[in-house]
Amino acid sequence: MDCVQGENTPAAEPGLVSIQNVTKKFGMKVALDQVSFEVPAGQLCGLLGPNGAGKTTLFRLLMGILKSSRGKLFVDGRDAFEDRVVVKTLVGFLPDEPVFYSYLSGREILELSASMHGLNPKQTMKRMAPMIDRLNLKDDMRNFAEDYSRGMKKKLGLLLALLHEPRLLILDEPTNGLDVESTHLFYEMMKEESQKGVTVLFSTHLMDQVSKLCTHSIIINKGKVVMQGSLDELRAEFDDSYSLEEIFLTLTAEPAN
Repeated sequence: MDCVQGENTPAAEPGLVSIQNVTKKFGMKVALDQVSFEVPAGQLCGLLGPNGAGKTTLFRLLMGILKSSRGKLFVDGRDAFEDRVVVKTLVGFLPDEPVFYSYLSGREILELSASMHGLNPKQTMKRMAPMIDRLNLKDDMRNFAEDYSRGMKKKLGLLLALLHEPRLLILDEPTNGLDVESTHLFYEMMKEESQKGVTVLFSTHLMDQVSKLCTHSIIINKGKVVMQGSLDELRAEFDDSYSLEEIFLTLTAEPAN
């Protein structure tokens, strides 16, 4: 089943992201176990699961940082590991805890990243200026990024992810560390990117975020997909009295001894 089908994407369109029977082991530990799903181009999809479910491992595989033990991952038809250099030009990645070079300002980090992507730093900064202002970072661009608060680092990380105008945004717990106002701003920006045709895949352990942003989601637990589809399909599997949060807790609950 496709993860997401949006208003502007035909049902038959192949997934920009395609995960095919992916297993990832670290020694004897199985982090992901035969995970399969697709995300059609231009859609916003929530990857939902408790801490330790395998969400970050899956994102590292998609970024070509890790190699799967079995199975394949594709981004726009390119193997995420074998073609990782090209894939990185297609993907903007926001990790849960962004880490930046020491003793570089926010502006210097953005300019350096622009150069690494083959972009003109001055022109790129001009293009990014409205977004910098919108994220309330304009007055902090000349300050060392390592001195930023956690929320400010998350905002700078989002700017870096969007810098090269990627086709796919991968956001790992994007609202962790953000205040309420910044969280709602992130929601707005994720929706806007999706409306522009960018595919957005974000992880969370909060069902509330998925219900506000997505019509579809994938729920994983202990490295396995336990359910995927539309929110209506999730509800149809349970009694009408179940809230989305209760459905998630039921699907990810520890088995009784």
